Amino acid sequence: MKKLKSVLLLCLLLFVQNSFSQVSDTPSSYYKWKGSKTETHAGYVVLKSGKRLDGEIRLKGSESAITEIEFTGDGKDISFPPAALQSYGLTGIVIQTQSSSASGPVAVLTGLTNDSPEEMYDWKFVGVVMNKNIYSTTPRNGYVILTDGSRHDGELKLKRKEDELDGFEIKSEGGKEKYDVSEVTHYGYNLSDDEFQQQELAREAGKMFPGKIVGSSGELSGEIGLFGANPGGMSYSKFTFKGNNGAITEYDPSAIQAFYVTDSKGNELKYIAFKGVYVEQDFDGNTFSLFRNPTPTTVNEFATNMAKTVTQAGTTAAATAIMQADQKKNNYDSNIDSIIRVSSTEDLYKVRDGLVALSGYTSYDEAMEKSDSESLKNNLGALQLAIAGRESAASQGAIMNEEWIIQNKKTGEQTIVYKSSFKDQIEPLLKGCYEYLTMEKSQQNDYSKWSNIVETMKLIDACY
Repeated sequence: MKKLKSVLLLCLLLFVQNSFSQVSDTPSSYYKWKGSKTETHAGYVVLKSGKRLDGEIRLKGSESAITEIEFTGDGKDISFPPAALQSYGLTGIVIQTQSSSASGPVAVLTGLTNDSPEEMYDWKFVGVVMNKNIYSTTPRNGYVILTDGSRHDGELKLKRKEDELDGFEIKSEGGKEKYDVSEVTHYGYNLSDDEFQQQELAREAGKMFPGKIVGSSGELSGEIGLFGANPGGMSYSKFTFKGNNGAITEYDPSAIQAFYVTDSKGNELKYIAFKGVYVEQDFDGNTFSLFRNPTPTTVNEFATNMAKTVTQAGTTAAATAIMQADQKKNNYDSNIDSIIRVSSTEDLYKVRDGLVALSGYTSYDEAMEKSDSESLKNNLGALQLAIAGRESAASQGAIMNEEWIIQNKKTGEQTIVYKSSFKDQIEPLLKGCYEYLTMEKSQQNDYSKWSNIVETMKLIDACY
């Protein structure tokens, strides 16, 4: 009889323990234990009658043996034994299961609410961990709301493995905190759509220069940022304008036909709309205009033939050697030679143009022509050499001339000119000018030099 009572007691204990472990709708790993109790979470209990009560819950006992569920809601504080409940769980989350060939069903947290538009999250690749690509977002002012209802604000950064959200990071004056996906119910940015667009435009614009725009309502002064450059840096698809009120506006050639920027040397450069892009205009007279051709039409035979004799590896090595020699000569260290070896052609353009902008110039050509720094020229020249080698390999050696267009504003006639053939190309225009014909031969030669092209344009413009 005594043995039978012991067996019955053991069966009762096993039944009760099994009942305790089956009533939670939420996997135990989502409860945060501190000693013999969990943290308080938003949650619910479902009575044996089927009635559901929503509020906050806290579990007592241990993860493997729940002894009590403390419920707070509707002005009531009630402690339930597990056997008194049909189920209980956390709210604000939904648990689904996905099959895993190696480990069976895997709990996946879904129902997480993103309060901001997806396009606001600027994802960047940061590396590979355990054969998985890792990404994170650009930090921006944002927040997370945890399952316990607390809100945490600061610089928000999201992380993901492949396509799966993997965690959150909030950086504030109090330090940096990291949160698992299971801890968060809501997240987003403390930005309106307009504030977000302003931040994006400021980021895209990069370095801004004093300038002015010319529109239907006249001229407006402010700051201008150039972006959307083509691979050769000869044209821009857009620009940003920051007015006196601090607001940034993006323009393209369909909206604004011309704008001006002032470089660090005080030179005012004019850009005009041409064939859907902006190009620098070197001269604008009564009859003639001179500006860069964004789509060159002629092959630079000398550069092409030289590039064909040098492989991409050779140009990279040569560029690296130039930079290393300059560093040794001027007693400084940089990793730009390493960057050349490992960067793509597109990245080399970004490095080159970034160095140009940091030096206060708007283009590679302007920096090479006007800078007094030999180190800057050496580094830019080395980058350009590496770029030329990459482009040569990619385009089977075809390197185009840098061309300018002389346009007759009255007739629309265009003449394409470039450095190596400038004398022959400009001669027909010069010989149509009587003042040029009356000059001494030495004077005429000066107007046939590429370095004097703007002065030549002034002469021609005055003649026609």
